[in-house]
Amino acid sequence: MDLTVSLSADLSLNRESGSISLKDSRMHKKTLKRTRKFVVDGVEVSVTTSKIISEDEKKDEEMRFLRRQELRELRLLQKEEHRNQAQLNSKHQLQLEQMLRRFEQEMTTKKKFYDTELENLERQQKQQIEKMEQDHSLRRREEAKRIRLEQERDHVKFLEQLKQMKKEVKNEVEKLPRQQRKGNMKVKMDDFAQKKQTMEQEFLAKQKEDLELAMKNITAQNKKEICDKERECLNKKQQLMRDREACIWDLEERQQQEKHQLVKQQLKDQYFLQRHELLRKHEKEREQMQRYNQRMLEQLKIRQQQEKARLPKIQRSEGKTRMAMYKKSLHIHSSGSASEQREKIKQFAQQEEKRQKAERLHQQQKHETQMKDMLAQCESNTNELQQLQNEKCHLLIEHETQKLKSLDENHNQHMKEWRDKLRPRKKALEDELNQKKREQEMFFKLSEEADGQMPASPTKHAKFVPFSSAESS
Repeated sequence: MDLTVSLSADLSLNRESGSISLKDSRMHKKTLKRTRKFVVDGVEVSVTTSKIISEDEKKDEEMRFLRRQELRELRLLQKEEHRNQAQLNSKHQLQLEQMLRRFEQEMTTKKKFYDTELENLERQQKQQIEKMEQDHSLRRREEAKRIRLEQERDHVKFLEQLKQMKKEVKNEVEKLPRQQRKGNMKVKMDDFAQKKQTMEQEFLAKQKEDLELAMKNITAQNKKEICDKERECLNKKQQLMRDREACIWDLEERQQQEKHQLVKQQLKDQYFLQRHELLRKHEKEREQMQRYNQRMLEQLKIRQQQEKARLPKIQRSEGKTRMAMYKKSLHIHSSGSASEQREKIKQFAQQEEKRQKAERLHQQQKHETQMKDMLAQCESNTNELQQLQNEKCHLLIEHETQKLKSLDENHNQHMKEWRDKLRPRKKALEDELNQKKREQEMFFKLSEEADGQMPASPTKHAKFVPFSSAESS
């Protein structure tokens, strides 16, 4: 009986390991033959090599092939990702170049517009000043002519008054006695002649003084009008320069904001593409994991089916061997009658049936446990992959948030520095404009103090000259 138990244990051990006999082992091996033909010194030589491949090696080869195929799929996906990233970078570079060209064109257009407006304003100012000078010269001549005519009429009246005074002097002399008339007439006429000469000189001097004063007043008024026009034109020009600089500053600020928005949107597009490619990669990994789990389940099912199919054969062979060994043991240690031996053999057969049934039940439970463990392992693999993918997505989103935050902070810092530099630019512009005003006022002041010079413009000599008698003729 000890020999029977030992043999049963050995058979059970061999059955658990799946190798009962050399014949069963040879059933899971294949021979791979490969023939190579080549020519040596004009003679065709063939060499045949053979290799014995077991079922496990074949499965390992299939697994390696499938793994290489999965890696090839991932490499293709990575190449497509790099291609999409390169296309997106090219698109972003083109957008940035187009935006910079548009910014430059907008800035050039604005500057050209205000430069043209300044040129038009200066040309209009020059035309207005020239027209005012012409109008002033014409008005001076007309006013001088009018005053001269009035003075001539006044001079004629004055001469008439002198004649009347001469008549009155003669009448006074004629009222005297005849013997006194001749002497008094000569004295009175001499006195009247001197008085007439003095009065006429004073009258002409007064007319000349009035004419010069009128011309000075007209010249001063003309000068004031031109100075006011110069101030008005300078104010318009400076306001246009302020508008030009303000427009340029607003355009610079708007362009910087627009550039920031474009760069920010491009960064979002890049991360959107990365998320899209990452999701595609994750989907491919899940598909590969699902196929891997499916293969493992199928292999387990096939192995269990093979074990389940081999078990009856093993049990029959083992049962025959155990029965033969038991009968031999009874024959060697025969101590009872034939009926007792038959009863023992019957009991042994019943025990053997129970043992085989227990083995089948044990195998079924083992298969169920293996399937449950395999399903748990597959689920664990899937959950672990899902957790890893979620962490990658979360890290990508965090990185995008940090990048966007850093981009906004850099833009805000850049705008702060730009505004800090803008204040000195505004102050320098106002200082320059105020200096121009002071120079103009100084020019006007010096022109007022100059004798016989009336300014038409701070940048050219005055066209006004003192009044002369030629203007009245």
